[in-house]
Amino acid sequence: MSKKGKVISAVVVVTGCLALAGSVVQNNSQANGKVSLEGFGKVLKKEYKNPEEASAKNLYAKGNYSEITKSNMKKAIVYYKSAGMSNEEAEKEAYKYEKENAALYTEAIKAGYEVTDEEVADYVNNIRAEYEGKKVDETSLKQIDEIIAQFDSPEDYWKYEKTIYHELLPMIKYNKQLEKEYNEKHADASEEDWEKYFNNYKSELVEKEDFKLVK
Repeated sequence: MSKKGKVISAVVVVTGCLALAGSVVQNNSQANGKVSLEGFGKVLKKEYKNPEEASAKNLYAKGNYSEITKSNMKKAIVYYKSAGMSNEEAEKEAYKYEKENAALYTEAIKAGYEVTDEEVADYVNNIRAEYEGKKVDETSLKQIDEIIAQFDSPEDYWKYEKTIYHELLPMIKYNKQLEKEYNEKHADASEEDWEKYFNNYKSELVEKEDFKLVK
């Protein structure tokens, strides 16, 4: 996947970063025709309209160092169901994804990858420019259009994105640094080699967390 593709996937996958879930919807769309993200967009709009509810400490699961909120799980489940998964499959995949994201975010913050409001604004503005300049593939454009259409206005959507990227951007920056260090040590490594290493790394982080459902 190109760097540009990775960036735009992060617009679609506002429940997490690194284009993990994005590939699920993309692949399923190619296989089954149309995939609707209308329901997903409505969930995002509701979170934007009710930030207090989304930020409340209503936990779905808790690890040794990290937490997963019910709000994030709900977004992830709706997203995976958009890819044609059953409720059970979507919850299983969403939980796996959210565990990785929560653990990775904790590691990013521990490593000092915090971000400023200005950094977040610049990053989201760059993504918006890519989208509005139609510098992405047609399928991604349609998916983003469908999500934005659920908001009262495009401006509301991009404001929402800025709130999301306060958590996403530290992980993105940390991921880039890990990839840089990996490539410096493994000059002949392929993209597949890096992805395998990174997936194993995330699995190790999740294992250390030992997440438990909150009852």
